Amino acid sequence: MTVLDIPERLRAEDKFHHIDMGFLNSRLCIGFLPPDVRQCFFENQKPETDHLAKLSNYHLLVTMVLDCCEDLDAPPLLKALTLGKPRHLFRSTERLAPCLEVFDSARVCHAVKLDLDFGKPVNIAYHTRHIVSDTGKMVLQKGSTDGHVNSIIGLLHDKPNRFEIEPMVIGQPWFDHSRNGDDSDRLRLMFLGSSFGEILPEDIDQFSKMRDVGVESEEEWMSVMETLPEIKVKDAIAGLLSEPTKKDWAGESNDHFSANILVHGRRRTAAFLLKGPSDFREMSLDMCGKRANQILRMVDSDADISVVQHAHLISSDVRRTLRALTIRPGNFRRKYCLIDGQATYRILKAHSLI
Repeated sequence: MTVLDIPERLRAEDKFHHIDMGFLNSRLCIGFLPPDVRQCFFENQKPETDHLAKLSNYHLLVTMVLDCCEDLDAPPLLKALTLGKPRHLFRSTERLAPCLEVFDSARVCHAVKLDLDFGKPVNIAYHTRHIVSDTGKMVLQKGSTDGHVNSIIGLLHDKPNRFEIEPMVIGQPWFDHSRNGDDSDRLRLMFLGSSFGEILPEDIDQFSKMRDVGVESEEEWMSVMETLPEIKVKDAIAGLLSEPTKKDWAGESNDHFSANILVHGRRRTAAFLLKGPSDFREMSLDMCGKRANQILRMVDSDADISVVQHAHLISSDVRRTLRALTIRPGNFRRKYCLIDGQATYRILKAHSLI
């Protein structure tokens, strides 16, 4: 399942990013809640007389924890790893290595699979008694090698020879939640949680004419993009947004920032990271600064949409890193967009800019 499987209308909408918990440390979660919120949870939980009541209480607790994470602006794991603190709350969606011992051991530890190197391993460790569903146990056993991702709320501990995550919640990204509109929308998104949050370039109204432009061969767009300076692309994007450009400087957080992006008629803010043809090859993370700090700075611009544009193709590790930094459980406002060389060519050709 990819972003192409999400209907165009739904891609543009804001939805509550819930977690279908497979692991839940209730003690940690309840202790994390502020006293007034904790009291609210106790007053609204159902008597646990059956499985459905227990499941309802789990979802209520996770929702309250997510709301508190939102109030605290809890960062994603990749951002927390850069902060240099001995302990830090985070929330994000990550790939985990398979854990074959999860069915047999009381406590397990396995790796978090990151595309960036932080100098020492990043592991997640937990007691298996807190696993609350058979599906959750199966997902943890198979890990990302079977295509699974997990949304995690946890505490990151910086230890001498490793980073270790103490999880509060682990589960699959989930949008079947009462905050997310009618049943039809929730059902459509039920199995698309790992893709929701990305918008396509043509979803941006100012770029939508690209739908009318096809590309017959790789030579057609690559021969143009290989020699088209980054400043020309920057000027073109700013022009389509009816905005001036800004001068580049070494410490900039983005190459362009707009408060006039329209996505299906709705005005949004957007931060752009632009990469020209000076290194004309597929964009990899090493082209985005040390530990992808250019992507991190762009996302820290706090725009509604984080856009990475490149003259060539854009690699899967860049896509994963952009998503991991942008899409946070509970945070339903932010989105991300990738505009590769072919899409850039189609936008410019649609507006007779090349």
